[in-house]
Amino acid sequence: MNFRRSHKRNFSKESAPAETVTLRMERMAQGGDALTHLQDGRVCFVSGALTGELAEVVLSQNKKDFAKGFAKRILEPSEFRTEPQCPFYGKCGGCSMEHATFEFQLEAYRKSIEELFRRFAKTELPASWKIHSGKPYGYRNRARLVRIGKGWGFRETQSHNVIPVAQCKVLTPALNKALAANTFPNVPELSVFDNGSGKISYYYKGMSPAEFEKCAMNSVQIGDAKISMDSACFFQSNLEVLPELVETVKKAAGTGEYLIDLFSGVGFFATVLKKNFKKIVTVEREGKALFHANKNVPEAHNVSSPAEDWLAQNDASGADVLIVDPPRTGLPSSALEAIAKANPKKWIYISCDPSTLARDFRLLSENFGYKILNAEGFAFYPQTPHFEMFLELKRV
Repeated sequence: MNFRRSHKRNFSKESAPAETVTLRMERMAQGGDALTHLQDGRVCFVSGALTGELAEVVLSQNKKDFAKGFAKRILEPSEFRTEPQCPFYGKCGGCSMEHATFEFQLEAYRKSIEELFRRFAKTELPASWKIHSGKPYGYRNRARLVRIGKGWGFRETQSHNVIPVAQCKVLTPALNKALAANTFPNVPELSVFDNGSGKISYYYKGMSPAEFEKCAMNSVQIGDAKISMDSACFFQSNLEVLPELVETVKKAAGTGEYLIDLFSGVGFFATVLKKNFKKIVTVEREGKALFHANKNVPEAHNVSSPAEDWLAQNDASGADVLIVDPPRTGLPSSALEAIAKANPKKWIYISCDPSTLARDFRLLSENFGYKILNAEGFAFYPQTPHFEMFLELKRV
């Protein structure tokens, strides 16, 4: 494709507005879009464009305070623009950053997140903060497949339509092999998981208990810890980079008497830290995760409860280390205040959404005097804008 002439993405005609403008991209925003300004001064977020590029932009949203659009044609391409490897780029709802080199993606993560904390958290990340990354392709060990005809596919971006996919560039070789073999049951949707040690498991709604035990149950080996899980529950999707997050958390946590692991899932962090603490509490909203937590950390007090409810009914003070790994929405305000008032000796915050992390940290900084001792980033999802952050916090 000649990017000087055309860089079209597959958007529906119904969503394509009439107005097209020519814009120079200024920088990358957190979330994968390029950021620029319209002539009237409004911020405009442009998908499919990179820093410095001149592009014809179709405005898909034209709001009072901002606009959004997509790059219809790249007039002056960046040196970091590359040909997407996937034939479904621009249609599949997955890899929206394939038009950028991986080198550019990592630097875009860094710059956009530093700007996010500077503008919205009113703080600077430590100058030494680093980003951990692995392979740009062939890394994803978990996926949700949708049945289409006799095969499988993924949903289109912002649509319920399904694209048939025989192979996916970001899936692990083992998952691609299983996808090609197509020996999975004939069901509408399927969650599949590659444990990295030769076992592919799957889950679909309505499985019998016997089939769940045989086909959905799995385990993952991280260092000397064997972690029980199943294909229906949440688990990280990049087993190559995950051990680096584990080592970062272990180094920050150290040893102590009392560990609290909130939003704990199957008890993942408690499992890798259980040798370092005498008393452990895990708290997870999803009741089905309790089975795995009891199996992974039988010596802990494993609780099935929303974290905010548990904090309202229990005294979290006295913890040597408290770990939170909340969903993208971040910490509920009541949980944030309760943890801050409990004042654990060490607080580790792991986030899958840097924007809500920046919001929460600003509240912690302004209302409770917390500062960032250490920050690290984890590129778990190359070719996408998704990014994981680790913060070690302390009240000053």
